[in-house]
Amino acid sequence: MNIIIYTLLPVIFMIHEFEEILFLKIWLYKDKEYLCNNFPKVGPKIYSQYINFTTSGFVFAIAEEFILISAFTFIGIIVQNQYMWFTVFMGFSLHIIIHIFQWILYKKYLPTIVTSFLVLPYCVFVFIEFIANENVEIHWIIISSIIGILTVGLNLRLIHYLGLRFSKMENKIVAMKK
Repeated sequence: MNIIIYTLLPVIFMIHEFEEILFLKIWLYKDKEYLCNNFPKVGPKIYSQYINFTTSGFVFAIAEEFILISAFTFIGIIVQNQYMWFTVFMGFSLHIIIHIFQWILYKKYLPTIVTSFLVLPYCVFVFIEFIANENVEIHWIIISSIIGILTVGLNLRLIHYLGLRFSKMENKIVAMKK
């Protein structure tokens, strides 16, 4: 596979994350009632989880993901291990698919959906190209996919924790300066 396709992953990731950075807080304030009323079991939990993030705390969490994706991408290129890269690619692709299903359930704009549809062709194209490669072994694709999905799930918990801690620290500093 072309090295450009590999190195595009961190760029594609950030294009997607910019939409979340720019519009998450606006969406939370604007759609709080819709979210909480139409999804009473998960809506309040989602709202309370994200409303406590400062924008800086949210960016801190995304920066951790960006560093992780970039590191796996470039180490995979350097050591010529395509499965290392494929692991984070599959985690990212699952992330995009989940956003699309969230949008289908939500039936309104979510601050992830525009860029999810913009990056979906990249994900589909790369997946098809990757599995069409005759040097690829199917069992390694399955193992890489499972590891990628588990890593995304575990890392999501970590970045929420770190992002909220960063937000609390930022709020303390700001409160002391007032």
